[in-house]
This record gives sequence, C-alpha cells and structure tokens, in this order.
Amino acid sequence: MIGKRWGLNPKITLWLYKTIVRPMLCYGALVWWPRTNLGNVRDKLQRLQRLACAAITGCTKSTPTAAMEVMLGLPPLYLHIQQEASLSAVRLNTLNIWSNTGVLHTKCLEKVYDEFPILRSGTDRIQKHVIFDKRYKIQLYEDDNYEGLNPKELRIFTDGSKTDNGSGSGTFSEDLNMSITTPLGAHNSVFQAECMGIINAAAAITARKVVGSSIRIFSDSRAVLMALRSHLITSKLIHECHKRLMEVSHKNEIILQWIKGHNGSRGNDAADELARQGSSAGAIGPEPILPIPFSKVRSMLLSYTGKLHTAHWLNQTGCRQSKMAMPSISEKLTRTLLQLGKVRLRMVTSVITGHGLFNKHLFITGATDSPLCRGCMETEETAAHVVLECSGVAPYRAKYLGSPRDLPEVLLNIKGLVGFLVGVGMAGLANPSLISRKIGARRRVEENRPFYNTIQGGISLQVSLIQSKICSFHSWHSFLESTCTF
Repeated sequence: MIGKRWGLNPKITLWLYKTIVRPMLCYGALVWWPRTNLGNVRDKLQRLQRLACAAITGCTKSTPTAAMEVMLGLPPLYLHIQQEASLSAVRLNTLNIWSNTGVLHTKCLEKVYDEFPILRSGTDRIQKHVIFDKRYKIQLYEDDNYEGLNPKELRIFTDGSKTDNGSGSGTFSEDLNMSITTPLGAHNSVFQAECMGIINAAAAITARKVVGSSIRIFSDSRAVLMALRSHLITSKLIHECHKRLMEVSHKNEIILQWIKGHNGSRGNDAADELARQGSSAGAIGPEPILPIPFSKVRSMLLSYTGKLHTAHWLNQTGCRQSKMAMPSISEKLTRTLLQLGKVRLRMVTSVITGHGLFNKHLFITGATDSPLCRGCMETEETAAHVVLECSGVAPYRAKYLGSPRDLPEVLLNIKGLVGFLVGVGMAGLANPSLISRKIGARRRVEENRPFYNTIQGGISLQVSLIQSKICSFHSWHSFLESTCTF
C-alpha cells in the first residue's frame, strides 16, 4: 500500500495513522501512561511513530524523526498518550466514576486541574440517558411560507452567537411580546448558546402560563435540533432543554423547526441581534455560567500538548537546519505540505531537513568524494545554500522564489519551491527513480538545468551505479545482436 515514491497520498496515510493506528496504541493509556516517563519507552514510541512519518514523507533513512513530527504536526507519542490519559481522567471524574486512590496513574487528574483550574467547575458531559418518550415534535426542514401556515400559532425565534468577547443567546417573539438576551461568557460554545435560547423560550412559556396553544420554536441550529431528536443524550444542557420542553408540552403543542439563518426573516434577524448583544456584553457573575463543553476541554488539552511539543522541539540538540526552516510549529505549513503528492513532499522534506541527495550530505555519508556545490563550485552544497545563495541557479531562484531572506520565507511559497527544484534539475536528485529515467535524455537538459550541466567530480555514487547498469545492458544487447547475425 505504501512505498517511498508510490502508494497512498500523504494526507490519507496521515489520516489512517491518526484515526486507526494511534488510537489502538493509546488503548488503556490512563493506566499505563506513567511508563512514558521512562527514556527507553520514549525511544520505542519514537521508533514506532518514525515508521508512520517515513511512510508519509518518503524520507531518507537519516532524516530526523523530530523534524518530520514538526512538519506533520504530530506531537511525540509520549505527549499524545499523556494527553489522552488526562482527557479520560477528566471524563471519568465528570461522570462521578473516578476514584483517587493515590496510585501513580491517578495523579494525571490533579496535574490537569493545576494547569486549568476552571475545569474543577465541571463539564457538560453526563452519563448516557436513553429517552424514547418525547411529546414535542422536531422538524428539520424549512417550510416555504412558514409565517402563514397557521395564523393562530405562536412563534418564538431563538439564536446563539459567539465572538472573541464571549457567547450569548437571544429569544424573540412578537406573539408573546418577548425579547430576551442572555450573556454567557467566554467559556461556552455557540452550540450551548443556541440550546440556551430554546431553554429560555420554554421558560418564558411557563412564566406566561400559556395553555392550550400551538407553539412553534424556530432555531437555525440543526445540530441542536438533531441532538434533541436523538434518543441518546450525553449533554447536561441538552438534557435540561429536553426536560423544559417536556414540561411545556403537557398543555401545549410544541414544534421545534429549523430555519435558515440570515435569510430575511424578521423574527430570526431580531433573535440574532439579541444574541449578538449577549455575546458582546460581559457575563454577570462568576464564570463559567454554563458547564464547560467537553469539546472545550479537549481543545484546552490539545493546546497544552502543543506547548509541550514546541518546548520539546526547541530543546532538541540536533536538527540544526530543520530548526532554521521551522523555528516554530505551524499548522498552516502542515496543511500546505499535505496537499503535495508523495514525490514532491519527499523533495520538500529533503530541503527542510537537509537530508537529501545534496553533496554535503552525500559527502558525510560517504556516497561522494566532494561536498562542493555543483551549481557554483564555490562552497559546500547544502539545501540552504542551493535555495538561498547559489549563484549558478540565481535566474531560477528569481523566477520561482523571488529574493528570499531565509528558509521560513521560502516555506511560505511551497509551490514556488517545488517549481524551483524541478527547474534546476534537483527533482531527479531528490528522487533517485527519476534519475534513471532522465539519464537517456541528459543531453537535452544539460543546457537548461545547471545541476545537470555541472555534475563533474562530485557526482553521486548512486547516479554512477545507475549509469554503469545501463551501459552493461547496452553491451549485452549489442553482443546478442551480433550473435544473431550468424
């Protein structure tokens, strides 16, 4: 399925590793995560993750694992295992099935609470509730003329909003003379804000003592309506919303209907404006006002793991050129690299890490007898020299890359970097399989590609071996032809 230059594309390979292989490895991590503090265990985990990195990038054997982890956005396995153990501990403690016996593996929970004290207030996760008896109806499609279906029907519009300042919900109804805005603070999600709008609508129906009416509650959140329609509930807020709706549906006909947001509906626009006012206003009282969503807990732990990964990367003793190219971990760079095919990602990996078929690296490994650059013959041929300094490829650099100052600036233009490598003939040098295909056409490219034109005494051993095999093949072919003439 996977080779250095063939097989599944890098994006799919990374997805398979993150969704199948890594979860299998992390099974029961809450019990055995303390072992990841041992050096020999970390080495074994690193060797395992290296197999995945090599399958994704098609790198050379000497490419450092830490550099590939930064390129692909993969934290070291021991950090990921500790993250999953902490997440499991928070979940079990929220469900009231956690017992702190003082054993070593239970200390991860206190570590999380020391780092994020707000999590002590609890999360939105509850034990599974299976509910089949629902007296309210849910309509997940929009009627063409919902405002004129039933003139006697009471209509309530709800909405939620989340900004950088916080989150808020809005509830509006002309029929019930209702206009409610609720600030919810910065720690809650837009899903919770939408749900809170429906809860406020149900509370208003109860407070106004509405009886014997047909009431239609509109929401533009399909996710909340689908959560209410589901028979399995694991959210504390969704369960509370369900109970409120069941109370008002005893004496009324309740229908929850999805409506397309920002579609010219006066009621929906009014609810949206109320929700925006709530998200802009500061929360009144201590936060969090609502239980923290479990998705927020996961994102907090992911962010903490990212900080530990950054510290791990900066404390690496090696990877000199990789640190020059990637001084920090960039999700944008990872997404860009995963859009490349395997051959091109292999080329870019060799430039980022310096572990490719560059003469300096080949000289260190003993594969060539000179580290000099084949483009200018003035200094050692490293990836940074070829991309940033070599005078022999200056026209190609200007054409594809402009005038980059350093490798991080080069990595902002991955497409230009690939074009530059292909233009100067480094595509074959970064991918030995292309060399054998281009040897026969070498005369045609000598005048246009500096790195083919200047391959002299420093030519790599691998190219020489391929050439010798081709010459041997032609000799045997000539011998067979002469034999056949007799």
